[in-house]
Amino acid sequence: MDKKLKIIENLRDIYGYGYTEVFTEVTDSITARHISRTQMNIIQHIYLNGSATPSELADALNVQKSAVTHTVKKLEYKKLVTVKENTLINDKRSKLVFMTDDAKILLEEFLDNILERIRSDLGSLSKDETDRLYTATLTILKYIPGGNQNEVHS
Repeated sequence: MDKKLKIIENLRDIYGYGYTEVFTEVTDSITARHISRTQMNIIQHIYLNGSATPSELADALNVQKSAVTHTVKKLEYKKLVTVKENTLINDKRSKLVFMTDDAKILLEEFLDNILERIRSDLGSLSKDETDRLYTATLTILKYIPGGNQNEVHS
């Protein structure tokens, strides 16, 4: 799922406004389940990083820590995250947020819906065109910030 999430994030960056409708439609299906964009962003961040402190989430999402705390409490209530003591440091007040199996299922469904919508939009492409698009996308990802994890851009 990690590769799928990264591809979708980068498709959004590459194709921008052309895929706004796709992401809006799929996001609306998540919103109907009362999952906000910020909640989904937290789930995605935790998925990619394994866990995160509320401060890390606030920095990564560019929101106030109080907003993260409030959102994490909502996610806990929905049983999509768990919060545990951060045993990595010697401060009992520090917490780590982890996603639950239910959140993984939700994220997988979200990603599959986006990929399915993109596939249906690109369904008229030939196999050769699809292969060339995929290769071109990978090439583009090499040169955009955040394109590929752990990659150095020069």
